[in-house]
Parts: sequence; C-alpha cells; structure tokens
Amino acid sequence: MKNNVRSRKFRGGAYATAISFLVILVLIVVNLVSGSLFKRYDVTSTGKYSLAEDTKEFIKGVTTPIDLYYVTAEGEEDLIIKTGAEQIADASDLITLTVKDPIQYPQFVYRYNKMADITNNSIIVVNADNPERYVYIDSEQMKTYLFNSSTLAYQQTGYDAEVEIVKAIVEVTREKKGTIYVTTNHSEYITTRHVEQEKAGQVSDTFADLMKLNAYKIKYCNLMTLKEVPEDCDILIIGTPRSDFSETEVEAVKNYMTAGGTVVLSMQYDSNVFMNLKSLLAYYGISYTAGVVCDEDSSRTVGDTLYYLLADYDGGTTEWPDVVPMYVEDNVRLSTKVTKLITTSKNGYVKASDDENGFVRTSNDEAGEYPLLLKVEDTFEGKTGTMYVFGATYFMADELLTGGSSMANRKLLVDILNGQAGDTEEVLSIPDTTALEEALQMTTGQRNRIALASFLLPVLILFGGVVVVLMRRVEKVASADYADKGEE
Repeated sequence: MKNNVRSRKFRGGAYATAISFLVILVLIVVNLVSGSLFKRYDVTSTGKYSLAEDTKEFIKGVTTPIDLYYVTAEGEEDLIIKTGAEQIADASDLITLTVKDPIQYPQFVYRYNKMADITNNSIIVVNADNPERYVYIDSEQMKTYLFNSSTLAYQQTGYDAEVEIVKAIVEVTREKKGTIYVTTNHSEYITTRHVEQEKAGQVSDTFADLMKLNAYKIKYCNLMTLKEVPEDCDILIIGTPRSDFSETEVEAVKNYMTAGGTVVLSMQYDSNVFMNLKSLLAYYGISYTAGVVCDEDSSRTVGDTLYYLLADYDGGTTEWPDVVPMYVEDNVRLSTKVTKLITTSKNGYVKASDDENGFVRTSNDEAGEYPLLLKVEDTFEGKTGTMYVFGATYFMADELLTGGSSMANRKLLVDILNGQAGDTEEVLSIPDTTALEEALQMTTGQRNRIALASFLLPVLILFGGVVVVLMRRVEKVASADYADKGEE
C-alpha cells in the first residue's frame, strides 16, 4: 500500500486532481466577483458600462456641489441606471450619491415628486447649495423604446440615463443661455420626422436633448397666428419648411432681424416654388434655384453619392445631404453682409434631379465653390440681425445630431446658436446605452476556421497521445533488449 502511494502513477494522479480542483475553485471565485468587475473593466464593444467622454469632461468642470439620490427598493436595482449614477458620482468629489428606499423614506421622495406612484430606479438631482433647484427623473424617462412591427408592441432598446442625469445637472447648475423658438406651421422637417413627434408638434428627443444639454430652453410658435416673433425669443429656428411662408410671416421674420434677432433656417431641396420664402432671402441678397449641389471631389462626398456632401469643421467632418443651390447676389444692400461660411470644393456643380445623365458632371455643368452655409448680417439703427442659412435639407436629422454620430453637425449647430461658429468650445453630446444583449458577429470565414479548429484540435491531441504512447513502448522495448544484451 505504501509503495502504491509513493508510486509515480499515484503522485501524477494526485497532482492532476489538485490542479483540477484549483481550476474549478478559480472559476467559482471569478463567477462570484464578475458582477462587480464590469464596473472597473468594461469590455463591451459599445461601452455599455462606461461614461461617454463628453460626460467625463463635463463632470470635471462641475463646480457646484450636487446630491444624487438613487430611489429604489432593495433588490429592485437596474444595473445600468445604478452603474451610470455611481460612475457620475465617482467622477467628481463634488457629486455624492445616496440610495433612498421609497418604502423606508416615502416623505423624503415625496418632497421631490408629488405623484402618488414612486417608481424604483428613479433619480433625484439636487443643487446642494440651493436645494430648491432640483430635477426628479422617473425611471421610464431613462429608457428608450422602439415599436416592433412583428409583436405590435414597443420594445425597450436602450437607456439614456446618463443623458438624463447630465441634463438635470445642467438644469440645476447652469444659467440658461437663452430661449429657442421653433416654427410649426409648415410641416417643418425638424418637428415632423417621427409619427409621435408630428402628433405632438415638437422636435425630436435627439434635438431636444442636445439643446437641454447645452442650457437652451425650447418653445414653439406659429407666426401666422402670432404675426410677430415672441419677445423672449433669443433664436428663431425654421427647420426645413415643406410649404411656403405667408407675407405676414415673412414680415415678422424681417422685423425680428431688424430688432437684432438671430434666425437659423434650413432649406428644403424642392422649395424652388416657395415664392414668399424666396422673397425673404432675396431681401438679404440670396437667391436659389431648383436642383441639388454635387461635388466631383471624392474626399468631399459619402461614397459614390455625389449629392451627399462632406465638409471639414473645427477638426471634424460635417455631413450635408441634399443641398439646395444657393447664390450670393452682387446687389446686396449696404446694410447687409453675406458670408460663405462653408462651401463645396472647387469641383462643386449643380444637377437637376431629372437630369438624363444622373448626378455625374458633364461639360454643361459649371464647376465652382457652391455655398453649404451662409451667414447674413443686417444692421439697422445700430442693431445687427443675424441669419444662418443651411442649404442642406437634412442637416439637423437625428442620425447626424445624436451623440453616437461621428459627424460634427451637432458641434457646428451649437456653436452657431452660441454665436461662436469656429470656436473650440466643446458641445455636450452623449449617446444612448443599448439594452440589447451583445451578440458575437462572425464572418463565414471566421465561422469555418473556428469549426475546423474545433475538429482538428481534439484530433491533434488524440494523435499526439497515440504518438507519445508508441514512443514510450518503443523506448521500453529498447531498454529491455539492452538489459538482455547486458546480461548476456
């Protein structure tokens, strides 16, 4: 028995058993602590458990003490909302996070939310120096949904908890930069992109979030009924109108400019028949025609789409889909100055949408630098009104303004609203967090290689084992023969 215990076979088996036990123990420990590891090491491709770079930079600049209250019952925590709040609090010594159970502290929560139903995973953001400035964020407000046509129901697709918390911090700490009015009487693209948006007559959540993150308040106006721009309007946005303005509305815009107001207007590519809108721009020395602006410079277009243009801005790239051909007239009034802020390359040209040659340039198409963005400055009695005219129909589309876009459209837009186009001031833009489980995406070649490796590896191991056994047997036979010869 003692000899068996001391044998090489027994020691080898004991060693293998010990190693197996150790590996299993390590796996159990890793499994137990993995729930907390993700907070420190986010390995998801979308940065699901990490703060956006804009958020990190913004938090560094917070100078006001902030109290964050995470309202939830024990065991009802939403991992993404909780993690977002914790990471925002960890990013600044001035931000503290406290968990409040609504069952244990109903009166505390009621101070900030007068609703009878208090939902788990809500957030309260309070200015610690001025507790009267606070924002209550309901948990549903921090989730995003899309309508699933297969199930005929809304499906949660993501979270914007990070966006909502930062918006709330902006609201309780920053002074408002101003009030933006958006016109609503002409099926403006900016308020009719989505069905829900059109029914509500409001801008999209993407546009609203961008404005709120940068301390602007949004209101709406129908100039046809008001007959003048509201007095508290700091910036008037006419977001791609799909019908013509009336003479009354044109006069209201002119009067607003005369009083020193700021107008942001994006053009509709088929607005050549909008005669009153034409007269408004002609008053400031701008004309436009039917067609679309293209560019032969392949570095200034998206792929082979010659009418989907690109332009550099402040170290980034802006996208300009479906640009209206605009021209600056020579007979501009002395009080008016028109500047081409952004143009095509020298290889820009104009094509009609029904051109038999498509959008490829021919010898009949005059090349030149066509404006994508114009700035009008009109001075009257010491006051200068400013109008920015975007030639692109969809410059303010959601996909170009979202924080998840690599395009600089959102920065250019906010710089214009700040009167700082070309400045280096950063714009807050934070992407949503996906709620969907990540799936490993593989090409056919990758799948084939993995399948081949899965088959070959066991075969190679088995073959190696057979070779080792045979070699040992050969060695054993050779040793025996050698021993026999030695005895002889």
